[in-house]
Amino acid sequence: MSEFVYFITSDKIGSQDPELGARLMNTFFLKLIQADSLPSHILLMERSVQLLLPESPCLDAIKALEGRSVEVLACKTCLDYYDIKEKIGAGKVSNMPDIIEVMQGAEKVIHL
Repeated sequence: MSEFVYFITSDKIGSQDPELGARLMNTFFLKLIQADSLPSHILLMERSVQLLLPESPCLDAIKALEGRSVEVLACKTCLDYYDIKEKIGAGKVSNMPDIIEVMQGAEKVIHL
């Protein structure tokens, strides 16, 4: 059983200012790399799958987290919806049953 996972559904944090929200998301990933306690998984759905694109400022941090054994799962339906499945630079294409299994196996799911 994993201690905690992050469930992310947006490419931004918050909904008031898109530019600020994008900056905050990038800062979140940069600071997460430095954290003593890492999630077992980062689950990406909806617009958050776009964080895996080569042009995303978060991509390098996400790759660094994968290098520290954080499994990044991206919703296949969402990737297909945005037509970006073949373009992602990190993460693993996943499906709803696998994402549900990870969530149910976690002690804590943090929705960002």
